[in-house]
Amino acid sequence: MARKYDVKLVEAMRRQAREVEYEGVPLLLKPIPEGGADGDMDPRAYKSMRKVSPLVRLLPRTKKPQSTLKTVMLMRQVFGQYKGVQLVKAGVETSHVTVPSADGHAVPVRIYRRTRAGRDLPLFVYYHGGGFFGGSPDIVEQMCKLLVLNYDCVAFNVDYRLCPENHYPAPFDDCFYATRWAHDHAAEFGGSGDRLAVGGDSAGGNLAAAVTLRDRDEGAGLVKAQVLLYPSVNISGRRTDFYHGTDITKYHRSRRHAKVLDAMSRLTTGTVVGEGNLLEKVYLQGHLDPENVYASPLLDSQRDVPPTLLLFGEHDFLACEDWAYAKTLRAAGRSLKTIVYRGLWHGFADQIGVCPQAEDSILEIAHFLSAEL
Repeated sequence: MARKYDVKLVEAMRRQAREVEYEGVPLLLKPIPEGGADGDMDPRAYKSMRKVSPLVRLLPRTKKPQSTLKTVMLMRQVFGQYKGVQLVKAGVETSHVTVPSADGHAVPVRIYRRTRAGRDLPLFVYYHGGGFFGGSPDIVEQMCKLLVLNYDCVAFNVDYRLCPENHYPAPFDDCFYATRWAHDHAAEFGGSGDRLAVGGDSAGGNLAAAVTLRDRDEGAGLVKAQVLLYPSVNISGRRTDFYHGTDITKYHRSRRHAKVLDAMSRLTTGTVVGEGNLLEKVYLQGHLDPENVYASPLLDSQRDVPPTLLLFGEHDFLACEDWAYAKTLRAAGRSLKTIVYRGLWHGFADQIGVCPQAEDSILEIAHFLSAEL
């Protein structure tokens, strides 16, 4: 299926990107491809969110609290729908394996290589998003395939266990053990265990950052770089030197799009961010202190963390904690590349072929990995 936009939009966005500094963090600022006033939404994001925002005030307010499973079931259905197109249909081979987790659970993993792949290839282990309770390898498969076409590597797409049916540490162990397995079995797929990066979006970004910290803490040194797309990095909601809570009034947004952005922010803020949030109830379930750095990587000192690519949209409801994460990495003297997309909300990177920024983000990941691995 063809792109739903002219590929020239991707080229224009890359040409017009500007290197700037914001609150002490150097970043690459990506424009809305078609242009727009300061604080405007991307037209594709606005069209999608305008349909959802009027429903916010119609959401039922039940007197009796629903079970966590009932709360997430509808959201799981939404997160399970792929919003992109099948852009990559040839040139990439897919293998399927299962990997034993800490408790013996067989974790399904999809492995992607070019049809004519090289040897001693870098490895990229990816964990999908979806709030720990939704999403699937299907949603990010096109992302992985498009990366492989643009960067000759072996990509691993991990199907970790979902919550609340499972809870910490099962999803985290699934990701960590799959990463260790990828390193140990790299040669079987033409890869090199010495050139391994991890990545993930949203909740998957949380898992990627936590895997990196655990790899460091255990002294394994397997992870040489991490790619975090609009990651959830502070489930605890605890304030830090750089994180002072989420304040949507401080977001850079134009007057004509403010109502839609405010409605979407009300839908998310207070349910998936902040004290007692949904992610804590779904993922941790009392089995880990939310202030543990494996739950809230922002609270770590970031000592000895490998080079990081951090990527998010300027209107993302997680932008405040992502900015804080960038500042924490900078304060720790770590290598960091931060990319911010103007006019975008959360969850755009898997919309391959629909959102030009999704394609651009894959090109940026390919460029970052080629430099670091």
